[in-house]
Amino acid sequence: MKILLTNWINLLGVFMAVFLYGIVTNILNPNPTVSQNFWQSILAVLFGICLNGILFWLLFLVLLIAFDLLFIVKDQNNLKVKLLIEWLLISLPFIYWVIKYKQWIFLVGVIVFLITQLIRQNLIVKAAQ
Repeated sequence: MKILLTNWINLLGVFMAVFLYGIVTNILNPNPTVSQNFWQSILAVLFGICLNGILFWLLFLVLLIAFDLLFIVKDQNNLKVKLLIEWLLISLPFIYWVIKYKQWIFLVGVIVFLITQLIRQNLIVKAAQ
């Protein structure tokens, strides 16, 4: 079960990357009808990610745990391949949304999710010992 606890790196990594991307985008491309400063941008992005994205975060966590139980918990052989398959299965809808809707925030999340999956490989190896 220690392996399931390594999902914190994915949650933290994706949250921080999307949060920073949202702040930078909000500051560089401000809405001309709304006056915003730096602190308002932070608050708006935080509410957007946490409240608007609550369903995403719940589904993301459930999928991570389900795929970990299916692929990784019982057998850590070919761990990198399993983590890449898990990444691809979870990321496919977001890759589609990047292509269809040109929502670049999803691309940031997908790329960071891949990076955190590769970092997570080391955490899983340590947890399995």
